[in-house]
Amino acid sequence: GNPDPEFKAKIEAEMPYVKWGARKAILNDLSPAATFIAYNYNTPVDVVEFEKEAKRILDECEKECGWMYETQHAIDGKVQYGLDGKPLKGRINYTVWSDVFICPTCSNEIVFWDVAVDQEKGKVNETFFCPQCRSELSKRSCTRAQETYFDTRLKKTVTMAKQVPVLINYSVGKKRFEKKPDEFDLALIEKINNMEIPYWYPTDELPNGYNTEQPKRSHGITHVHQFYTKRNLAVYSAFVEKGVTCKSFFFAISALHIHINKMRRYQPVKPGGTPGLPGTLFVSSISVELSIFDGLERKIRDIKKALYFANDLSIITTQSATDLQTIPENSVEYIFTDPPFGGNLNYSELSFLWEAWLKVFTNQKPEAIINAVQGKGLLEYQSLMTQCFSECYRVLKPGRWMTVEFHNSQNSVWNAIQESLQRSGFIIADVRTLDKQQGSFKQVTTTSAVKQDLVISAYKPKESFKRE
Repeated sequence: GNPDPEFKAKIEAEMPYVKWGARKAILNDLSPAATFIAYNYNTPVDVVEFEKEAKRILDECEKECGWMYETQHAIDGKVQYGLDGKPLKGRINYTVWSDVFICPTCSNEIVFWDVAVDQEKGKVNETFFCPQCRSELSKRSCTRAQETYFDTRLKKTVTMAKQVPVLINYSVGKKRFEKKPDEFDLALIEKINNMEIPYWYPTDELPNGYNTEQPKRSHGITHVHQFYTKRNLAVYSAFVEKGVTCKSFFFAISALHIHINKMRRYQPVKPGGTPGLPGTLFVSSISVELSIFDGLERKIRDIKKALYFANDLSIITTQSATDLQTIPENSVEYIFTDPPFGGNLNYSELSFLWEAWLKVFTNQKPEAIINAVQGKGLLEYQSLMTQCFSECYRVLKPGRWMTVEFHNSQNSVWNAIQESLQRSGFIIADVRTLDKQQGSFKQVTTTSAVKQDLVISAYKPKESFKRE
């Protein structure tokens, strides 16, 4: 509706007949998490009111939960005191947690952080020595230590991988410091671990799947709430409880969850950690517990900027593209779709944590992926994709175009997509590559992965063309 002059001139030079106007979009996805994002980015809100409400909720949670991120300021292991004679308090930015392993030779516990992390060189060593018996070990040669406790929400005893805090990064005023957890910190964590959280939080069991097996095997994580430390679970649930009535604030909170669970990985070059390994539910042997207050304030600033561009010209719908019965035939001018690429990503599994907090889950039955656990192979995937493209063909106006962005390293999946398009009635006019500059994790680390996405341009022929 409001193109910049340079872009407008370029388009009009190619297509002098073009008509400019606001784009009215139908945004559709099978995933409730996806359409939740779409809704919040495309629905106008009063930004000033949002900021005011966000500050109110932040202040309320600070009064109730701020003490959970306090630590005593210590230099060289010595607690520092203020002029009033009381210990100086700092505010925790993040806490690093380490897995504990059992030495197969002497059966003693080994804190992985202590033996494998070389902070001076900024790397994590693949082999290390047992501090007790000096045996040379690797993670694969050891077993993880475990701890058992009674889960009051599940009302049963659970056993999970043992993790201990090894480093605290905190601020006093505007200065940052680091220290090993001391008696005060360990007592605080113990107090939080023994308290009962007064608010709701999801305790849904992870479904059977490909990605959902990763945390089960490695750390014994079988339910959603086990992906969080007790401290972050308590504070996050407080924010959700107080912010659920303000849609934009609830959006900010939801967007934060990928940063504050146990999948956040410690990296020597990025001590504050990075979000979980993309396309997985992998829990690292060294994880970073980010302060929710620290992360949320930055997230609110980011979302506030985005909300200035929201408009009410979109319709958002959560449904399978195999049955778009709410959209009349021959009514859509253009379709852009970025469909699932075979077995590359198991979307419903990877969205499970997010959707657990939303209390609405993806319907897996029409999910167009290749997934052995769901009983879907290449034929099932192709059948679902054909149904989706057939519906796209039905709603698209004759003579109009559809763009399909596609990424897959397997010829069989690429052929399945082409065949689905042709069975649906589309004519493929052009295929070219899209260089997104920044590669995905799998593109960077897998030699067989396609380094660029393919862009397929297809159109729905007019009746006269079909007759001819």
